[in-house]
Amino acid sequence: MKAALVAVASLAVAFGVMVVLVLVEWWSLASEDHSSKPAPEVVRHSPEQFEELGERTVQETLGGLGLVLSDSGCTVERHGQRSDGTASKLATFERRFTARTRIGASHRQELKDRVQAAWRQHNYWQEPSVRTPNGPDQGPDLLSADTSQGIGVWVALSPETDGTLTLTMSVSDTRVAYAPEYARPLSPLRPDTDDAYWSH
Repeated sequence: MKAALVAVASLAVAFGVMVVLVLVEWWSLASEDHSSKPAPEVVRHSPEQFEELGERTVQETLGGLGLVLSDSGCTVERHGQRSDGTASKLATFERRFTARTRIGASHRQELKDRVQAAWRQHNYWQEPSVRTPNGPDQGPDLLSADTSQGIGVWVALSPETDGTLTLTMSVSDTRVAYAPEYARPLSPLRPDTDDAYWSH
């Protein structure tokens, strides 16, 4: 009988010790300051991957139109400082392309339709098109979409005073590994290539 009581007492002490250890661990976790530990940053693409995906997006969007394009620059904007004071390893990359082909204003609706058709073919998520309220022949048409790889894209059709359109395309990603050496100043480009179809 005495041995049984000793065994029960020993189990009770062991259980009590376990409860105390659990409570101490819980209190330690609860009292720890998590405010200085921001969520880990997730890099979606390397700069090389962004450039590859961007060029693929340009090809899928405008490749079937026969337009001559020029790369007009790339911006790299580093994300702001993190809550713990460390520098972010993420940046927003944006590349711009401008059509060198002269485009007659009469092709405006056709361009919009063909760009949107290309996006549907490649399962882009499209946003409603935007036009300034000045009328159908004034202000740019702005078409925008997102690819399944997280690349944002927009195409602007801007009318010029000489009766032509300037087509500008942008591809961007907000979660690219920061690499300032990829930045190139954006440069305005003017159409300089005549085409028997688009220029009339």
